[in-house]
Amino acid sequence: MKKTSRRNALKAGLATAAAAVGAPESHAAAAAKAPGETKVVAIMGHDAMHNGVAYEVYIRRIFRSNKDWRLWFCRSNKYFTPELISDADLLMTSLFGGPYTDQIEGLADRIEQPRKALWSDEMVEAVVDNVRNRGMGWMPVHNAIWFGRTELEELSGTRPVLHQEIQPLILRQFNQEHPITRGIDDFIVNIDEQFSVELTAPSKTSILFKTLAVHDKNEGIGGWCIEQGKGRVVGLLPGHEHWCYRIPEYQDIFWRAAHWALNRDIPPFPG
Repeated sequence: MKKTSRRNALKAGLATAAAAVGAPESHAAAAAKAPGETKVVAIMGHDAMHNGVAYEVYIRRIFRSNKDWRLWFCRSNKYFTPELISDADLLMTSLFGGPYTDQIEGLADRIEQPRKALWSDEMVEAVVDNVRNRGMGWMPVHNAIWFGRTELEELSGTRPVLHQEIQPLILRQFNQEHPITRGIDDFIVNIDEQFSVELTAPSKTSILFKTLAVHDKNEGIGGWCIEQGKGRVVGLLPGHEHWCYRIPEYQDIFWRAAHWALNRDIPPFPG
Protein backbone atom coordinates (compact mmCIF):
# COMPACT_ATOMS: atom_id res chain seq x y z
CA MET A 1 0.00 0.00 0.00
CA LYS A 2 1.40 3.37 -1.04
CA LYS A 3 1.75 5.84 1.81
CA THR A 4 0.59 9.42 1.30
CA SER A 5 2.94 12.11 2.52
CA ARG A 6 1.72 14.70 4.97
CA ARG A 7 2.30 17.45 2.39
CA ASN A 8 0.29 15.65 -0.31
CA ALA A 9 -2.52 14.89 2.13
CA LEU A 10 -2.65 18.53 3.16
CA LYS A 11 -2.70 19.69 -0.45
CA ALA A 12 -5.48 17.24 -1.28
CA GLY A 13 -7.51 18.38 1.71
CA LEU A 14 -7.12 22.04 0.81
CA ALA A 15 -8.13 21.34 -2.78
CA THR A 16 -11.26 19.54 -1.62
CA ALA A 17 -12.14 22.34 0.78
CA ALA A 18 -11.56 24.98 -1.89
CA ALA A 19 -13.81 23.13 -4.30
CA ALA A 20 -16.55 22.92 -1.70
CA VAL A 21 -16.29 26.58 -0.73
CA GLY A 22 -16.29 27.57 -4.39
CA ALA A 23 -19.64 25.94 -5.03
CA PRO A 24 -22.52 28.47 -5.20
CA GLU A 25 -24.60 26.30 -2.85
CA SER A 26 -21.84 26.47 -0.25
CA HIS A 27 -21.66 30.24 -0.55
CA ALA A 28 -25.42 30.51 -0.06
CA ALA A 29 -25.16 28.37 3.08
CA ALA A 30 -22.26 30.48 4.38
CA ALA A 31 -24.32 33.63 3.81
CA ALA A 32 -27.35 32.31 5.69
CA LYS A 33 -29.07 34.95 7.78
CA ALA A 34 -28.15 34.95 11.47
CA PRO A 35 -30.72 35.60 14.22
CA GLY A 36 -31.43 39.32 14.60
CA GLU A 37 -29.55 40.15 11.42
CA THR A 38 -30.79 42.15 8.44
CA LYS A 39 -29.56 40.36 5.34
CA VAL A 40 -29.03 42.48 2.23
CA VAL A 41 -28.04 40.88 -1.09
CA ALA A 42 -26.73 43.11 -3.88
CA ILE A 43 -25.55 42.52 -7.42
CA MET A 44 -24.24 45.77 -8.88
CA GLY A 45 -22.38 46.35 -12.12
CA HIS A 46 -19.19 44.44 -12.92
CA ASP A 47 -19.71 44.76 -16.65
CA ALA A 48 -17.71 46.72 -19.20
CA MET A 49 -19.69 49.93 -18.64
CA HIS A 50 -20.19 49.98 -14.86
CA ASN A 51 -17.75 50.09 -11.96
CA GLY A 52 -19.16 47.46 -9.64
CA VAL A 53 -16.22 47.70 -7.24
CA ALA A 54 -16.83 51.41 -6.66
CA TYR A 55 -20.59 50.87 -6.35
CA GLU A 56 -19.95 48.35 -3.59
CA VAL A 57 -17.50 50.58 -1.72
CA TYR A 58 -19.80 53.58 -1.57
CA ILE A 59 -23.06 51.71 -0.98
CA ARG A 60 -21.43 49.91 1.95
CA ARG A 61 -20.49 53.32 3.35
CA ILE A 62 -24.12 54.48 3.22
CA PHE A 63 -25.16 51.68 5.58
CA ARG A 64 -22.01 51.30 7.69
CA SER A 65 -23.71 52.63 10.84
CA ASN A 66 -26.26 49.79 10.74
CA LYS A 67 -24.26 47.26 12.71
CA ASP A 68 -26.95 44.57 12.51
CA TRP A 69 -27.06 44.79 8.70
CA ARG A 70 -24.94 42.38 6.70
CA LEU A 71 -24.44 43.22 3.05
CA TRP A 72 -23.57 40.40 0.66
CA PHE A 73 -22.36 41.60 -2.75
CA CYS A 74 -22.34 39.13 -5.63
CA ARG A 75 -19.12 39.95 -7.44
CA SER A 76 -19.85 37.20 -9.92
CA ASN A 77 -23.29 36.26 -11.19
CA LYS A 78 -22.63 32.60 -10.46
CA TYR A 79 -23.31 33.38 -6.79
CA PHE A 80 -26.67 35.03 -7.53
CA THR A 81 -28.90 32.07 -6.77
CA PRO A 82 -32.40 31.38 -5.42
CA GLU A 83 -30.74 29.89 -2.32
CA LEU A 84 -28.86 33.12 -1.61
CA ILE A 85 -31.96 35.33 -1.64
CA SER A 86 -34.28 32.80 0.04
CA ASP A 87 -33.77 34.45 3.45
CA ALA A 88 -32.76 37.95 2.31
CA ASP A 89 -34.60 40.92 3.75
CA LEU A 90 -33.60 43.25 0.91
CA LEU A 91 -32.32 42.76 -2.64
CA MET A 92 -30.51 45.47 -4.63
CA THR A 93 -29.90 44.97 -8.34
CA SER A 94 -28.10 47.23 -10.80
CA LEU A 95 -27.50 45.09 -13.83
CA PHE A 96 -29.50 44.85 -17.00
CA GLY A 97 -28.90 41.16 -17.63
CA GLY A 98 -26.92 41.51 -20.84
CA PRO A 99 -23.23 40.63 -21.35
CA TYR A 100 -21.82 40.25 -17.87
CA THR A 101 -18.07 39.91 -18.02
CA ASP A 102 -17.92 37.94 -14.78
CA GLN A 103 -14.16 38.52 -14.57
CA ILE A 104 -13.89 39.57 -10.94
CA GLU A 105 -11.79 36.59 -9.93
CA GLY A 106 -9.01 34.44 -11.35
CA LEU A 107 -6.19 34.88 -13.83
CA ALA A 108 -7.09 34.96 -17.53
CA ASP A 109 -5.64 35.73 -20.95
CA ARG A 110 -9.04 36.38 -22.52
CA ILE A 111 -12.53 37.65 -21.67
CA GLU A 112 -15.02 34.83 -21.57
CA GLN A 113 -18.77 34.94 -21.83
CA PRO A 114 -20.81 34.61 -18.63
CA ARG A 115 -20.95 31.16 -17.11
CA LYS A 116 -24.48 31.77 -15.86
CA ALA A 117 -27.19 34.07 -17.21
CA LEU A 118 -28.29 36.65 -14.67
CA TRP A 119 -32.04 36.57 -15.27
CA SER A 120 -32.59 32.88 -15.70
CA ASP A 121 -36.10 31.49 -15.32
CA GLU A 122 -35.32 30.26 -11.82
CA MET A 123 -33.95 33.64 -10.68
CA VAL A 124 -36.92 35.54 -12.09
CA GLU A 125 -39.29 33.16 -10.33
CA ALA A 126 -37.30 33.43 -7.09
CA VAL A 127 -37.32 37.24 -7.04
CA VAL A 128 -41.04 37.46 -7.79
CA ASP A 129 -41.88 34.83 -5.18
CA ASN A 130 -39.69 36.34 -2.45
CA VAL A 131 -41.10 39.82 -2.97
CA ARG A 132 -44.77 38.96 -3.39
CA ASN A 133 -45.11 36.03 -1.00
CA ARG A 134 -42.35 36.43 1.58
CA GLY A 135 -42.12 40.22 1.75
CA MET A 136 -38.53 40.73 0.64
CA GLY A 137 -37.80 44.33 -0.33
CA TRP A 138 -36.37 45.01 -3.77
CA MET A 139 -34.44 48.01 -5.05
CA PRO A 140 -33.85 47.96 -8.83
CA VAL A 141 -31.23 50.66 -9.38
CA HIS A 142 -30.11 52.50 -12.52
CA ASN A 143 -30.02 50.14 -15.56
CA ALA A 144 -31.64 47.28 -13.63
CA ILE A 145 -34.92 48.23 -15.29
CA TRP A 146 -33.60 46.81 -18.58
CA PHE A 147 -34.62 43.34 -17.42
CA GLY A 148 -35.69 41.82 -20.69
CA ARG A 149 -38.27 39.91 -18.63
CA THR A 150 -41.94 40.86 -18.51
CA GLU A 151 -42.33 39.23 -15.08
CA LEU A 152 -39.84 41.68 -13.56
CA GLU A 153 -41.33 44.62 -15.41
CA GLU A 154 -44.69 43.68 -13.91
CA LEU A 155 -43.14 43.36 -10.45
CA SER A 156 -41.47 46.77 -10.75
CA GLY A 157 -44.64 48.33 -12.16
CA THR A 158 -42.71 49.85 -15.06
CA ARG A 159 -41.48 49.59 -18.62
CA PRO A 160 -37.98 50.96 -19.34
CA VAL A 161 -37.15 54.09 -21.32
CA LEU A 162 -33.58 54.08 -22.66
CA HIS A 163 -31.19 56.94 -21.92
CA GLN A 164 -29.76 59.23 -24.59
CA GLU A 165 -26.64 61.37 -24.18
CA ILE A 166 -24.61 60.97 -20.99
CA GLN A 167 -24.93 64.40 -19.40
CA PRO A 168 -25.55 66.34 -16.18
CA LEU A 169 -28.92 65.67 -14.53
CA ILE A 170 -30.99 67.81 -12.22
CA LEU A 171 -32.99 65.76 -9.71
CA ARG A 172 -36.16 67.67 -8.87
CA GLN A 173 -39.91 67.61 -8.16
CA PHE A 174 -39.38 65.52 -5.06
CA ASN A 175 -42.52 64.01 -3.60
CA GLN A 176 -42.94 65.90 -0.33
CA GLU A 177 -45.73 63.56 0.76
CA HIS A 178 -43.56 60.44 0.79
CA PRO A 179 -41.06 59.57 3.57
CA ILE A 180 -38.36 58.57 1.06
CA THR A 181 -38.16 62.06 -0.43
CA ARG A 182 -39.85 64.39 2.05
CA GLY A 183 -37.68 67.45 2.66
CA ILE A 184 -35.27 66.76 -0.21
CA ASP A 185 -34.49 69.78 -2.39
CA ASP A 186 -33.37 69.88 -6.02
CA PHE A 187 -29.74 68.90 -6.65
CA ILE A 188 -27.50 68.07 -9.58
CA VAL A 189 -25.57 64.95 -10.58
CA ASN A 190 -22.63 66.18 -12.63
CA ILE A 191 -22.88 63.38 -15.20
CA ASP A 192 -25.17 60.37 -15.53
CA GLU A 193 -27.35 58.32 -17.84
CA GLN A 194 -30.96 59.44 -17.75
CA PHE A 195 -32.88 56.20 -17.72
CA SER A 196 -36.61 56.67 -17.23
CA VAL A 197 -39.72 54.50 -17.01
CA GLU A 198 -43.32 54.34 -18.05
CA LEU A 199 -45.61 53.32 -15.22
CA THR A 200 -47.72 50.24 -15.90
CA ALA A 201 -49.71 50.52 -12.68
CA PRO A 202 -49.97 54.28 -12.09
CA SER A 203 -52.87 54.02 -9.66
CA LYS A 204 -50.76 52.05 -7.15
CA THR A 205 -47.38 53.66 -7.87
CA SER A 206 -45.88 56.74 -6.21
CA ILE A 207 -43.49 58.86 -8.26
CA LEU A 208 -40.69 59.96 -5.92
CA PHE A 209 -38.85 62.45 -8.14
CA LYS A 210 -38.06 63.36 -11.72
CA THR A 211 -34.85 64.09 -13.58
CA LEU A 212 -34.15 66.86 -16.06
CA ALA A 213 -31.32 66.36 -18.55
CA VAL A 214 -29.29 69.56 -18.75
CA HIS A 215 -28.27 69.29 -22.42
CA ASP A 216 -31.32 67.95 -24.24
CA LYS A 217 -33.90 69.21 -21.67
CA ASN A 218 -35.57 65.81 -21.50
CA GLU A 219 -37.59 65.09 -18.36
CA GLY A 220 -38.23 61.62 -16.99
CA ILE A 221 -39.21 59.69 -13.89
CA GLY A 222 -36.14 59.16 -11.75
CA GLY A 223 -37.59 57.32 -8.77
CA TRP A 224 -40.78 55.49 -7.83
CA CYS A 225 -42.13 52.96 -5.36
CA ILE A 226 -44.87 50.36 -5.33
CA GLU A 227 -46.19 47.68 -2.99
CA GLN A 228 -46.47 44.20 -4.50
CA GLY A 229 -48.12 41.52 -2.39
CA LYS A 230 -46.25 41.35 0.91
CA GLY A 231 -43.23 43.18 -0.48
CA ARG A 232 -42.16 46.68 -1.43
CA VAL A 233 -40.23 47.86 -4.48
CA VAL A 234 -38.27 51.12 -4.82
CA GLY A 235 -36.72 52.07 -8.16
CA LEU A 236 -33.88 54.63 -8.26
CA LEU A 237 -32.52 55.36 -11.72
CA PRO A 238 -29.55 57.72 -11.16
CA GLY A 239 -26.29 55.92 -10.50
CA HIS A 240 -24.30 55.23 -13.68
CA GLU A 241 -21.13 56.70 -12.19
CA HIS A 242 -19.99 55.85 -8.69
CA TRP A 243 -19.83 59.47 -7.54
CA CYS A 244 -23.63 59.57 -7.59
CA TYR A 245 -23.50 57.37 -4.47
CA ARG A 246 -21.20 59.94 -2.83
CA ILE A 247 -23.64 62.86 -3.08
CA PRO A 248 -25.11 63.44 0.42
CA GLU A 249 -28.65 64.01 -0.86
CA TYR A 250 -28.61 60.83 -2.93
CA GLN A 251 -27.10 58.88 -0.04
CA ASP A 252 -30.01 60.08 2.10
CA ILE A 253 -32.53 58.96 -0.55
CA PHE A 254 -30.81 55.57 -0.86
CA TRP A 255 -30.84 55.16 2.94
CA ARG A 256 -34.52 56.00 3.19
CA ALA A 257 -35.45 53.82 0.20
CA ALA A 258 -33.79 50.77 1.75
CA HIS A 259 -35.62 51.20 5.05
CA TRP A 260 -38.95 51.83 3.31
CA ALA A 261 -38.48 48.73 1.14
CA LEU A 262 -37.91 46.78 4.35
CA ASN A 263 -41.21 48.17 5.69
CA ARG A 264 -39.43 49.69 8.67
CA ASP A 265 -39.30 53.06 10.36
CA ILE A 266 -36.81 55.35 8.65
CA PRO A 267 -34.22 56.76 11.08
CA PRO A 268 -32.40 59.99 10.16
CA PHE A 269 -29.51 59.39 7.79
CA PRO A 270 -26.33 59.56 9.91
CA GLY A 271 -24.20 60.85 7.02
